[in-house]
Amino acid sequence: MRALRTLALGLAALFTASLLAKPPAQNYPEYPRRDGIPQATVTAQPSTSTQTSSYTSASSAESSTSTMAASTTSASSGYAPATSAAGAALGSRFDSNLYTVEKILVNAPGQVGAESTYILRVTALANITDVNISETIPEGLEPVSTTPEATRDGRTLRWAALPSMSAGQIEEKTIVVKSTREGQFLTTSKVCIDPVVILPLRAGTPRLALTKTGPATVELGDQFAYNITVTNNGTADANDVVIIDNLPPGLSSSSATTIPVGTLAVGQSRTVSIPVTAANPGEYVNNASATAGNAATVSTTAAPTKIVTSRIQVEKTGPDRIFVYRDATYNITVTNVGDVALENITVTDNLPKNVTLVSASGNPSNQSKDRVVWTIPGLAPGQSLTDSVTITSNQPQTTTNSVTARASNAKVSDTASATTIWEGAPGVLTEIADNVDPIRVGNEVIYTITITNQGTFREVNSQVRVVFSDEINPISVTDQTATINGKEVVFPDVVIKPKGKTQFRIHAKAAQSGVATTRLEFNSSFLPRPMVKEETTFVY
Repeated sequence: MRALRTLALGLAALFTASLLAKPPAQNYPEYPRRDGIPQATVTAQPSTSTQTSSYTSASSAESSTSTMAASTTSASSGYAPATSAAGAALGSRFDSNLYTVEKILVNAPGQVGAESTYILRVTALANITDVNISETIPEGLEPVSTTPEATRDGRTLRWAALPSMSAGQIEEKTIVVKSTREGQFLTTSKVCIDPVVILPLRAGTPRLALTKTGPATVELGDQFAYNITVTNNGTADANDVVIIDNLPPGLSSSSATTIPVGTLAVGQSRTVSIPVTAANPGEYVNNASATAGNAATVSTTAAPTKIVTSRIQVEKTGPDRIFVYRDATYNITVTNVGDVALENITVTDNLPKNVTLVSASGNPSNQSKDRVVWTIPGLAPGQSLTDSVTITSNQPQTTTNSVTARASNAKVSDTASATTIWEGAPGVLTEIADNVDPIRVGNEVIYTITITNQGTFREVNSQVRVVFSDEINPISVTDQTATINGKEVVFPDVVIKPKGKTQFRIHAKAAQSGVATTRLEFNSSFLPRPMVKEETTFVY
């Protein structure tokens, strides 16, 4: 019972907290203060007990939190808080709107000469500076160690001042003391800080940049567009930005050429399109500018646009498919589709590779194995002229024959082409033969089917079907992939190389007397319909 009374007394005086006001500095506002040392209190609740004081505006602040160390009969290790007889955590806390101070008991054996450990924790709730932390140890307790290490000034432990603490930053001091006599002892913590208030300010300058793009040439009467892009390359917003397009005579637009853009943020761009009609022939230079309420005016010039009325058209026609060694003729038609005369027109037909030139119509100004060139002195508006070129190929291939017509006086040109597939002519020999004729009922006969690709250029695919009459029944096939369905034998599709062949054998039995007819049907992708061949066998 005596031990329990001692424990209860120790717990009753173990933790308390108070706030001591720092004398106000010059030009600093007065802080709320709580003078004196509070009476010992018993903390017995599930979480750390606190006594709080809040204030809303300060230039510097000082707090003091006191903790009484008492004799207890229990001890704990590590950082687990000490508890009362009811199991409650023990500690002391000070709260403000800038920071909190907590004192947490780690262990307290409660015997003279034993070491007690507690933690002093400071948590910044805002950005603060010049943080000074100290701990006063009363008579009867002797400091054993501190982490981090503190300097000792009489009964006071001091740590190096922290230049600053950010909101959320935690600073902890671990203190170990030893009692030298019986009694109850009050340790006092003092924390002094200066609050920090930050106001970011910036300044910048808007800078406009302008680009303008448009076509190099346009047919008279056609519509086109100038694209104008304004960009704020500065460091501040550009206000009341306006784009102005100064269209020259000869170019007209049905829309406004003064376009309000509004505000352009830093790095922001805005592109506007100005629809324009080529009203008159000629070459025009188009200028544009951009203004802002708080930025210098900038201007730009698009590349010259030439309004032309001349056009030339060339067309080329020829066979899509043709067999090798055949002649392919291509017709080339040049037409002046403009409204002004075209002069000195050069028509160049570039022949494909691996072909032979057979002939060229008209009177070519230049002719070789690679090209044929005609020169047309002039073409009036709407006038056309047609020439032709004939070529041949001795090998399967796909060729593209291109022609270009160019008028030197108007600097206009056009190109056309024709593609031809040159195919090797296929030739296939189909054969079916029996090895016994005549044959008695019940005896076996072998039919040999041979398919030969007689062509020299292309592969052919082979699809074979053999149909027997009532006198003969098929029994087996040398090709294991073939199928027998009653009187019908079907062979899989195979590809036969040029000059190659494929062969099958069908074993059959004579079923009844008569003249048996065995029909071979051959089909391929190049054939419009199957080729049929029959073999007759006399059965007796």
